[in-house]
Formats: sequence, structure tokens, C-alpha cells
Amino acid sequence: YAGPGQADEVIISLPKGGYSPQFERRTPEAPPADRPNEPILEPQTTPPPQRSKRKLILAVGCGLAAVALAVSLVMRPWDGAPPSIAVLPLVNLSADPANEYFSEGLTDEITDELSHFKSIRVIARSSAFQYKGKNPDIRAVGKELNVATVLEGSVERYGDRVKIVAHLERVSDRSSIWSNTYERQASNVYTVQSELAAAIASNLKARAIPSPGRHIVRDGEAYDAYLHGTYGLEELTAESLEGAERDFRRAIARDPEYAAAYTGLGTAIFNKANARGTAFRTPEETRDSLAAWHKAVDLDSTQSTAHANIALYLMQYQWDWKGADREAQAALASGPSPYGETTAAYLAIYRHRFAEADEHLRRALDIDPFQVRYNVALCRNLEGRYAEARESYEMIRARQPKGLVPVIMIGLSYIFEGHPELAMPGILELEKRYPPARFHEAMALARMGRRDEALQLIHQLEQHANDPGTVMHSFGLVYALLGDDDTAIQWLARAADAHEFQALNIAIHPVFARLQNHPRMLALKKRMGLD
Repeated sequence: YAGPGQADEVIISLPKGGYSPQFERRTPEAPPADRPNEPILEPQTTPPPQRSKRKLILAVGCGLAAVALAVSLVMRPWDGAPPSIAVLPLVNLSADPANEYFSEGLTDEITDELSHFKSIRVIARSSAFQYKGKNPDIRAVGKELNVATVLEGSVERYGDRVKIVAHLERVSDRSSIWSNTYERQASNVYTVQSELAAAIASNLKARAIPSPGRHIVRDGEAYDAYLHGTYGLEELTAESLEGAERDFRRAIARDPEYAAAYTGLGTAIFNKANARGTAFRTPEETRDSLAAWHKAVDLDSTQSTAHANIALYLMQYQWDWKGADREAQAALASGPSPYGETTAAYLAIYRHRFAEADEHLRRALDIDPFQVRYNVALCRNLEGRYAEARESYEMIRARQPKGLVPVIMIGLSYIFEGHPELAMPGILELEKRYPPARFHEAMALARMGRRDEALQLIHQLEQHANDPGTVMHSFGLVYALLGDDDTAIQWLARAADAHEFQALNIAIHPVFARLQNHPRMLALKKRMGLD
């Protein structure tokens, strides 16, 4: 509008940071006082004079450029939001299927490396790995994960060589943004993840967050042992965790400053109880896992998972809420972390800070839209928002039709809400696959007013109270629903003595609302720091 368009009656503008055009009619201005003889430019109402061919081409070119600018603005994934990416599982093209650990581990490492770049929203592994082996349409991936770009690729090991092919693609039109092939000796493959992440970040116009404490691994055997260990963590069996522990110790022996290996070592030791089917850990397991996590953050303060694990440990085993808060904040300061956000959410919700918990869960879902739904649904149950909890669990069940957790929690939400008759058919079916569902049957019977049947069943279950895997907290729920407050609190105290994670919810669980001012409950909450 400074040249040929200075007489245009209508001005079309694109506001800064937006792409919706704005239209306004030009208002004639009075001539400046120091230039009285300058004519007023009236709006032009007749067609402009015929331009030369060269001028017409120039005008058309400028118009196309304006259209291209508007289109580029419209095509941005979200207005004002950072670039976003999902790293899909790299396909293992090696002749030996045993190399699956390598392709999965490298995918994790690339994802982690990208998370250290500023202004990139990186989808968590747990959501991206649902597409493993499915060859999905990347447009569907982009819609489901709310990302603008996807990284796909493959890994092939042959002899002492590794070939990695990577493709960065735009979701909107499935066009290629960047691609490259890396070939390395297996002993030097640890350099690829940094190179690849830097190339992706460059193409997405992002910059790295300075991380002076981060340790760069330069030992191929240590790196390979670490990748093998992380693969073992995923299987969550007694054998795989023992193997993972050996792998992490081997990585540490090769590189004593390998902070991530210490994080994995602590997790392998801590999760042995889960593999045994029990909630109870030996003093050696709790001591050694905590020591490994502390070593990890001492070596590298950006070890978000280690910070979050320490926070959960302090919460569950020491009831040190201030210390847990400090570690949770350290986890969040290390960079975007759905695990750190959900840890902070639990800390908030156990102390009645529901709005704060919701904000943490919202941020966690932004990074991990699928796996985090488990935590979201559990928190909704604890808040008494049962319909929302069921909605989340139904979404999970649609994706994992054979999963037990959604079925278990949907039934419990109906019981807690006061509709045990809707839960009972599913509970009776669930008991065939999951014997602890007998506790849920006792809860449903109590809620339905069938007191004698509920008592008969809970007395049978009490005979196995000391069996591995039996959760004392479940007895507290049954007796609270039966209206036997003293016995309920007695079982909750036993759950606290055993440091069950479930015992942390005694101050907020809706089933225990009636017990909150009971003298023994007040004393128990004070002992746990929940008063």
C-alpha cells in the first residue's frame, strides 16, 4: 500500500502471529499543516489503467507470493506453538531378530536427544511405540498424537557395521522434509543419535537447551550394554530384570560416569518386586535402587526419571513430602517429562491440590497422549469424577482390548460411584483371569447391602493376608464400604506400616470420606504427613 496500492479503498492485512486476514476501509486523512498544497488521495473507483505485460507479471508474482505466505502460515501445525514430532520405532532390518533391542534402544535415545532441544514438542516413547510393526498412515499418526512431523527409519546390523536410515516427514501432505543414511562401525554408533537429532532440530528451526552436566558416552560396549538393559526393563519379568541389572552394571564398569545406566540400574532393582507379583520390597532392594538413582543425579542433574523415582520413593517409603516436592520439581526442570508431570500430579492430589494436579496431567497428556491416560483416569477416580475416569479407561480398552487394568478400574469406578450392580457381571468374569478381583466382589456386595455375603468373602480373603501380592489397603476399602470404621482404619494402618503405595490416598479417597475426622484416622494421617 506504499506504492501502486496507496489509493486502494480497502486495506487487507495479516496480523502478526496470525493468518486470518483483516479488512478495513481507508479513512481519508487531512493534509499535514506544513504541506497545505499536497492533494488528498481519494479512493480510486475506476479500473486502473492497463499495465504493461512486465508489470502485470510482476503484480501476479507478488500476488502469488502473498498467497504462498498465507498458505505457509495456515499450514503451520499450530499457531504460535513449537514444532512437534513423534519418533516412530525404527524397523529392525538385521538378519538376527535378537537385534530388536538395538533398534528399540536407538529409537529411545533419539527421542531423548530431541527432548533436549528447545521449542520441539517430542511425543513420549510410550505413545509412539503403539505403532510398532503396524506401518501406519502418518496422517493418522499426526492426528492421533497432534504432531506436525514424524520420523521413520530402519536399523540394520551386519558384521561389525550398522546402517541407519532416517526420514523426517511432514504429516499434512506426507512430503519429505529431510532424510539421511548413516553407516558406522558398531563400536562408534553412539555418535549417530546426536548427529541425527541435531539435523532434525535444524530442519525444525529449533535450538538446544544448554545441558552442561550431560555426559557424552564414548564407549561402544557401554552403549550397547545400556541399550540391552533398557530392552530388558520393558519385559518386566524376573529373568529380564536380572539380565537388565547385569547389563547396566557392565555399562557402568566400562563407563563409571554413565548416569543413564545408573538410572536404569535403580529401576531394574526396584521393579523386581513387581516381577515377583508383590508390592513389598526387601530393605536391600529399596536401599540399592535409591543409591543408584542418587548416583545418577549426582553425575547428571538432568536425569529426569531418576529425580522422579527419588520423589516417589520419598513419598512412599519416608513420607517426606517436602523432599518429594523438591525432587519432582528437579525432574520437571530437566525438560519436558510426562513421568515427571504425573509424579508431580500425584504429589498434588494426595494433598488435595486438585487444580494443580490437573495442570500437571494436562501437560503430561500433551507429550504422552496414551500411556498417561492411566494416571489421568486413576486421579479422576480419587477425585470422585467417576464418569471422566471411565471415559479414559474406555479409550484405553479400545486400544488394548486384552488389558486387565481398564476392566478392573471401570468396575471399581461403578462400585465407588454407588452402582455396584453395573460392576458385578464384569467382576465375576474378571476373577477367572485375575483372582484379586474377589476383593472387588466383596466391595460390590458391601455396596449392594449384601452384608453377610461380603463378610463371608472378606473373612476368606483375610486368611491370605500375608500372601505375596495381597494389598492391605483393599481390606480397608471393603470394611469402609461395610461401615466398620475401626476395622477399616486398622487395615489402613497395616497398609501404611507396609508402605503400600495405595496407602498414600487415605486422606482423599472418596470411600474414606466418612473416616477423615475419626481420632485414629487423624493420628494415622499425622504420622504419614497427610494431616
